[in-house]
Amino acid sequence: MANRNYTMRYLGIVGVFCLICIIYLGRLFYIQISGKENSYDTGTTTRTVTVQAVRGEIYDRNGVKLVANRYTYKLSVVHAQFYAMYPRQKNDVCLGIREALNACAVEGVREERFFPFEGSAYPYYSYSKDATDGESLRYYRLKRVLKDIGLKEDTTAEELCAYYVEKYELLQTDNAGNRLYDDDEIDLLIRTYYDMDAVRFYTSGEYVLCESVDMALMTYVKEQNLSAVSFTVDVAREYCYPGYASHILGLVGPIYNEEWEYYNELGYQMNAIVGKSGCEAAFESYLRGTDGTVRIEEDVNGNVVSSTVLTKPIAGSDVYLTIDIKLQIAAEDGLAENVAYVVEHATGSSTGLGCNAGAAVAIDPDTFEVLALASYPTYDLTTYNLDYNALASNEAKPLLNRALNGAYAPGSTLKLGMAAIALMEGQINPSTVVSCTGRYPNSSMLGGVGCSTYGTNHWGGVNVVDGIAYSCNSFFCEMGQRLGIQKMEEYLKKFGLGESTGLELGGTSGILAGPTYRGEIQSEEQWQPGMTWQAAIGQSDHQLSPMQLACYMGTLANGGTRYTAHLLHSVYRFGSDEPSYVYGQNEDVVRDTLPIPSEDLSTVFKGMKKVVDSSNTIQRWINSRTVPVEVGGKTGTAQNSTDCDNALFVCTAPYNEPEIVISVVIEKGYTGGYAALTAGRILEAYYKTDATE
Repeated sequence: MANRNYTMRYLGIVGVFCLICIIYLGRLFYIQISGKENSYDTGTTTRTVTVQAVRGEIYDRNGVKLVANRYTYKLSVVHAQFYAMYPRQKNDVCLGIREALNACAVEGVREERFFPFEGSAYPYYSYSKDATDGESLRYYRLKRVLKDIGLKEDTTAEELCAYYVEKYELLQTDNAGNRLYDDDEIDLLIRTYYDMDAVRFYTSGEYVLCESVDMALMTYVKEQNLSAVSFTVDVAREYCYPGYASHILGLVGPIYNEEWEYYNELGYQMNAIVGKSGCEAAFESYLRGTDGTVRIEEDVNGNVVSSTVLTKPIAGSDVYLTIDIKLQIAAEDGLAENVAYVVEHATGSSTGLGCNAGAAVAIDPDTFEVLALASYPTYDLTTYNLDYNALASNEAKPLLNRALNGAYAPGSTLKLGMAAIALMEGQINPSTVVSCTGRYPNSSMLGGVGCSTYGTNHWGGVNVVDGIAYSCNSFFCEMGQRLGIQKMEEYLKKFGLGESTGLELGGTSGILAGPTYRGEIQSEEQWQPGMTWQAAIGQSDHQLSPMQLACYMGTLANGGTRYTAHLLHSVYRFGSDEPSYVYGQNEDVVRDTLPIPSEDLSTVFKGMKKVVDSSNTIQRWINSRTVPVEVGGKTGTAQNSTDCDNALFVCTAPYNEPEIVISVVIEKGYTGGYAALTAGRILEAYYKTDATE
C-alpha cells in the first residue's frame, strides 16, 4: 500500500467545525454586540443538529484514490423555526432567499417536479395533464398533499390555490390598502409552499434550497438577517477517474421510504446518505461514519444564543480494493477499441456489424483478487443523474454490468476444462488420438446428432494438445461421450460453473448444462446423447458470466482450488496506518477443490500456448513486443440468439505459471480471436510495456 496522507481529510473535518463556529459566533456577535437583536420575544428554544460524519474514501490496491470527499455547503430552511413564524415572516424568508439566489446568480436545487398547476401565473391556475394522470408522479404527490393538508381528494385547482393564499395570507395589504405581494411573488410563494408539502418538509427537518453554496451567497443571506435559514456542511462524493470503474464503485444517495425501517434499526438519521450500488453499497458498514450532534439554543427568531458539541462525528473507514486502476482503464479502453474494431472489419450483419457491447475480467488466480472488472458500454458517475434517462433508454444497456450479470454460452473456452477432466479421469493421455472426420459422430452413421467442426475440412487423428489448439469439436464431443453428462456435471461444478463466485457485488450464478438443470426447470425433454456432445463444446444450456469464466480459468490455472472472488483488499480506520481488516485473514476463502495433477495441467497449458502461437489474429495483439512473457489462451465462438455469434477469449500469463487470468466476451463479436484485443491491452498494462508509459 502507498503511504497514507490524512492532511486533507483532517483539514476537511477541522473546516466543518470552523464553519459551524464562524456561523454561530457571527450570529452571537449580531445579537449581543451590534445591538440589533430581535425584540419579538425573550424566550429561547433548543434543538439538536446532526453533524454529518465524513464518509470513508475508496482506493485501489496500490493506494491510488478512486473516490474522494468534496466538502460543500448547502442553504436550507429549518423546519422548527420556520413553522414557529407568522405567515408574513415565512413569506419574507422565502422571498428573501429567492432574492439572494437571483442577486448572486445561483441556481437553486428545487425542481418543480411536483407542481400540479399549469397556466402563466397566479391566479390563472388549472391542474396540469400530469397531475390528473393516475399513473404519474405528480398525480401521486398531489393526492398525498391533499390528504396531508386535510383537503378532499376531489379538491379543484382553484380551491387548492385558495388554500395556500389563505393559509399564508398572500393577499394581505398594508395600511394604505396596497397588496404586500404582487402576482409574481404570490406565484413563487405558492410554488414554494406546495413543494414543501410535496416533499414532506415537516418530516425531514430541513428544506434544502441550494447546494454548493459559495461565500458570496452566504454573505448576502447573512446580511439580510433571515431567520430559520441555515448553512450546513455537505460532503459529496468526487470520482477521481470520471467514466472509469463506474460499475464497480457505485453511487450514494438518500434513504428511500421503503428502506427507512432497515436503516433506522441500524441507527441512521433519516436524512443520511448511504451506498446505493456497487462498492458504496457493498462496503457501507465500513465507509459510513458516526454522525455527531450539536445542541443549539436560539431565540424565537432563529438567532443563535449558544451552541454545545454533544458528540463529535467519527469519520468512516477507508476501503482499499483489489482493483488496479491502470488495468481497469486498460480493460475499459480495450473493450471500446475492441467493439470498434469488430464493427470496422465487419462485412455484413452476421460478421459483427451489430457489435456494441462486451465485458472483461482479470483476476489473480492464486487469490481470486479481482484486478479489473469492465463492462461496455459504461457511464460516468459524475453525470449519472443528468444522463439517467438516456442511459436507461439506450438499447446497448450501459447500466447493465455485463461482467457480473451478462450470461453467455462459453463456447470452446470450455474445452480447456473438458481436457483436464478427461486426463484426470484416465479417458485419455497426452498421446491419445481421436478421429476427426469433420462431424461427430461420423456422418455415415445414421441417427446421430451432427456436430459440425470445420465444414468439409478435418484433422484426421487429433491428440489433446492439437484438439485444444485447433478447437476440434469432434475431439471434445468424444470426451463428452466417454465421460458422460453426470461426470461432466460433477467436475464442471467444482470449476464454478452454475455456482456463485461469492463476489461482494453479487452477480448471476449462471447455468450449468445437464439433466440437473433440465430437472430444475421441469423440462419434459429427456436428456439425449447429442445434448451431452453440445454441452461438451460449451453450447447447450450453458450460460456463464465473464466473472464466472475468470473464476473457472483461475481454478484451472492454480491447479484446482476455487477461491471466493473478492474486491475488498483491506480496511483502514481514519487516521490509522494499520489495517483494521485484511481480506482472508480470519475466514475460509476456499469454495471448492479439484486437485489437478501437474502433468495433466502441463498438457492443457501446452495446448493453450499453441492456441496463441498458431493464431495470427491473436498475435496481432498479444506478442513479445508488448507482452514480455509467453501467454496461453483459448478462443470461443459461441452461438447467439441473434444473427451473429459472440466472441470469447480466455488466457493466462505466463502460460505455464499463471499470475494473471483474463476472460473477455464481445457480444456479436463474430470470432473468438477478435476478443484477444482487449486481453492484449490488459496484459500490456499489467507488464507495463505499453509504449505510452
